[in-house]
Amino acid sequence: MDILRFITAGSIDDGKSTLIGRLLYDIGQIKSDVIQSVSKSNKAVNTINLAHITDGLRSEREQGITIDIAYKYFTTPNRKYIITDAPGHFQYTKNLVTGASEVDAMIILIDANNGITEQTRRHSLVASFLNIPNVLVAINKMDDVAYSEEQFTSIKNQYLVIAEKLKLQNISFFPISALLGDNVNLASSNMIWYKDNTLMQCLETINAKITNNHITRFSVQCVIETKNFEKGFAGKLISGNLKIGDSIEINPERKSAIIKNIIIGKSYKNEAMAGDDICLYFENSIEAKRGDLISKSANDSPLLFSNKLETTLCWLNEEKQLQSGEEYLLRINSFETKCSITSILHKIDIQSFEKNTEKNLSGINDFLGVIIETAEEISYDPFSILPETGCGILIDLKTNYTSAAFIIEK
Repeated sequence: MDILRFITAGSIDDGKSTLIGRLLYDIGQIKSDVIQSVSKSNKAVNTINLAHITDGLRSEREQGITIDIAYKYFTTPNRKYIITDAPGHFQYTKNLVTGASEVDAMIILIDANNGITEQTRRHSLVASFLNIPNVLVAINKMDDVAYSEEQFTSIKNQYLVIAEKLKLQNISFFPISALLGDNVNLASSNMIWYKDNTLMQCLETINAKITNNHITRFSVQCVIETKNFEKGFAGKLISGNLKIGDSIEINPERKSAIIKNIIIGKSYKNEAMAGDDICLYFENSIEAKRGDLISKSANDSPLLFSNKLETTLCWLNEEKQLQSGEEYLLRINSFETKCSITSILHKIDIQSFEKNTEKNLSGINDFLGVIIETAEEISYDPFSILPETGCGILIDLKTNYTSAAFIIEK
């Protein structure tokens, strides 16, 4: 049974938590004690407060806002699901960027009363930035606009303009009421003009990401030394496969080695597949170190090597603005090195999505094209080839704050 990962995004009060609560409630995935708890939270009316199903913190419930990313898990007869619920507040765009980094789909909620907002544009830019393969646009609160087909069509047409500019993929539109359940799990009798799938039917049929098994990449996370002083190199097999006897290359040093043993858990294995947490041992006591990226020596797409990266970057530091020349710590998987932004190529305008070549300082949630120069040569794949080895973060050396997320264009 495969796993589909999706994230919800929208402006404040667009109904993200209510939508997730509706999905889980309608398919019977809420425990009876949780239902009892959220029923009590709305004493004025004998109803269930669906939004509170996803609220994990009592303090945020008291304030009436969602302030953290929430993860929920559920299963249908067809597949397993992992939901990421990201806050809609402007200052939490960084949570969305983080949470959406490995999803198969993004549900972008739009309030039918308000239409497309700046946060709608920003969340769509995140979907484009991370090359999310499926974008599901749920136009919510249709009950507030008398289930108007004209309102739905107007918002849909406006969004299609955004989608074309951002080159978004596999876009679907759904007129819904998360509160009342229209077109979420079941087709709505209030919108007989809508003939397509419900939101849940779409989630059941879209394809989950397929790992690029034509490229083998293994990131070393730690070095393990046995009682016999033999060193093993543990981490996650990001893509492809590895077998005993395979000739591999340890990068960025470009050292050659042959796999002697593969351990998964406590068992010796002949082969490892993408997603496995493994420990490798090499013949002739060849060593690797934390952060090294291992590839196959033959029949593998070649890694790129450089200390100058052309990237697209989302600035996440609300304490300070981006400045060229300032030093940061760059991290891709377990690899770390010092770096600096040596050139700002452009800033992406949130309204037009045009690349503006202004050189003024950039602040939180700005998207920019920049050149990053690293102290050491790094090995990587462009994000378009393998996202897991083509993206990373910049960390402020003084505060240890994550200042930016970036993808490598080339």
